Amino acid sequence: MSKLQRIIGVCGLNASGKSTICNFYKDKGYKVLSLSDIIRKTLRENNIEETRDNLIDMGNNLRNKYGAGALAKMTIDTLNQTDNYVIDSIRHPEEVKCFRGNYNKQQNQFILVGIQCDAEIRFQRIQSRNRVGDKQSLEQFKEIEQKEMNNPDPNGQQVSKVLEMSDFNIKNNFNNFDDFNKEIQLLDSQISK
Repeated sequence: MSKLQRIIGVCGLNASGKSTICNFYKDKGYKVLSLSDIIRKTLRENNIEETRDNLIDMGNNLRNKYGAGALAKMTIDTLNQTDNYVIDSIRHPEEVKCFRGNYNKQQNQFILVGIQCDAEIRFQRIQSRNRVGDKQSLEQFKEIEQKEMNNPDPNGQQVSKVLEMSDFNIKNNFNNFDDFNKEIQLLDSQISK
């Protein structure tokens, strides 16, 4: 009997630890994709600067134009049916429904992991990592975060609702990588059951 394909979806706010989880699974042979890759490509094609605000706005525009699950559908269309994937940046309930509709939940083919972390800790992480578009005040950071958590646009980001849909949740207020990595290993042992 062949082994079932597994898709691990990752949801969390900026600097919550999504990339760390993705890299953990990459080291285990999973291919890593981000729903934001589609948005970044669209920004480049339209000569729009890649800022956090532009990523959010373009993602909302794509969902408004093609439906709330569009980014997930576009990503699923690119997946090889034999590889395992970790999918970063799931930010709308319809994206979760799209993955769950395509992958058997009873057989753990699609598993959604939610990562939460206090805003002040995430802000400190952002300030130290020096990525494009990350330099902002705490107030700007929290304002952008509200656009991600509970956007009044039904096709906008709804991270808080996606976190509620998670099969597993991790609280990542750790100050060091080793402690968070232990949590990820514990998560992996639960997922692998």
